[in-house]
Amino acid sequence: MKKGTFLAVLLLVATAAMAADKDMKTMMPAPDPMLRQLDFLGGNWQCEGIAYATPMGPEHPTRAAVSGHWVMDGRWLAISYAEKKTAQNGMPFSVSAFFGYDPELKQLVVGSVDSGGGYSTAASPGLEGGDALTFVGPWHMGGMTANGRDVFTKKSAKEMTHTAEIEQNGSWMKLGQETCRK
Repeated sequence: MKKGTFLAVLLLVATAAMAADKDMKTMMPAPDPMLRQLDFLGGNWQCEGIAYATPMGPEHPTRAAVSGHWVMDGRWLAISYAEKKTAQNGMPFSVSAFFGYDPELKQLVVGSVDSGGGYSTAASPGLEGGDALTFVGPWHMGGMTANGRDVFTKKSAKEMTHTAEIEQNGSWMKLGQETCRK
């Protein structure tokens, strides 16, 4: 008898949870159409470029693998960026990021963490000139905070460029630049 009661209660709880989940999904709005501006960042990319000399290290060439895919019901684009270790790049950099849309700001947003222990948040008004996304926001690293800027420019369905910069004394300094191909 107790076993039957337990199974009945378990069935009721599971049914209620499924109903609540269904109700939540019908109450949630569809992903904002502005997210489609991020589509070109998705997929698998091979990138080659240069990391410019900074207090963090000397100038050196970079090669990286990038992968991006939509998660959480199409509301976030998860991106993984990983440089390859080479003789010139003994401390490869990696980043995990989530790109999405903030309805309060009415802007595309990104939050990321990196292999140097840093993290950043940034926002973009969306595509400029039909092919460039510029994200600007605070980057926290090594006990300091500075404005960072990342510009992703779509060259074609299979090629884009990325430029990373940091603001110092009111001027933008390039940290790195790369071309990525599918």
